[in-house]
Amino acid sequence: MPATPSTRHDVAVLGEALVDILVTADGTRRERVGGRPTTVARGLGRLGTATTLITMFGDDPHGRAIDHELARCGVRVVQAGDRTVGTSTTMTRVERPGEEIVDLRWQPTGFDVPTVDHLHVGSLAVVRGSGAEDVARLVASRDADTTASYDVGVRRAAMGPWQTMTDRVDDMISHSNIVKLSDADLAWLRPTDGHGDAVRWLMSRGPEILVLTHGGSGATGFTRHGSVRMQSKRLPGADVVDWEDAFMAGLLHTMTERELLGRRSDPQRRLRSIALNDLETILFDANRCAARAIASVGVEFTDSEVLAITG
Repeated sequence: MPATPSTRHDVAVLGEALVDILVTADGTRRERVGGRPTTVARGLGRLGTATTLITMFGDDPHGRAIDHELARCGVRVVQAGDRTVGTSTTMTRVERPGEEIVDLRWQPTGFDVPTVDHLHVGSLAVVRGSGAEDVARLVASRDADTTASYDVGVRRAAMGPWQTMTDRVDDMISHSNIVKLSDADLAWLRPTDGHGDAVRWLMSRGPEILVLTHGGSGATGFTRHGSVRMQSKRLPGADVVDWEDAFMAGLLHTMTERELLGRRSDPQRRLRSIALNDLETILFDANRCAARAIASVGVEFTDSEVLAITG
């Protein structure tokens, strides 16, 4: 169901939708809907947050699979470009796990952006393709009462030259109220800095809240007033990327429920003044969403309780 500019939604997610293809040793292809912004949007939809995904996919079998999955999760879609361009894919072979072939078709040509309380962007759409500048311009020119978040989500196999990529990441960080990245993302972004110096540099760029995740084993939240660590046990066999995306969706959902994103006047002030104990509770709730998303197979939860991100 396409969204229209006259409809106000809680969150708009802007970024790539794709199909991840895994080729097994015997040549069997296993496919699933992916793209980190799309996965976050699916999680938000399943949690009951009114969500619009601004993305691109073709009118082809892969595109129809994406469309079906988004509809199943209650996510509205705004097509950002020409559907004849086709659908983005990634391909990985089991015997070559470090080699990923990325066919990114992110070429937005103009689109209507619905009125939203919060805009979330992430991953490849920020740094790759002709649409990266459009994404940056949209975030920088958003309404004053619309907050923004950025999930860095480095995907090294799909990235271009390091300096170009980090310049774009830096620019997006400077226009975001909330930034999330992993320890690995931080090491990629600031390879010569110590951990403390890297965090201080990130906070100096302007975000009110920084969330640093630790490989599925918890997260640390930073504000101008200090930091708080949320400890978490890593679930056996859990995919780290699945946890990261589930955690991001849980974070946005929890902050939306607490009316910390958009809506009221001066949202930046509300985020700047958040108490550390409140931030700790938010991180805990986000992690609970992530844990339920990747819990053992066969355990059923209602849509309001679980992020069914991993399918």
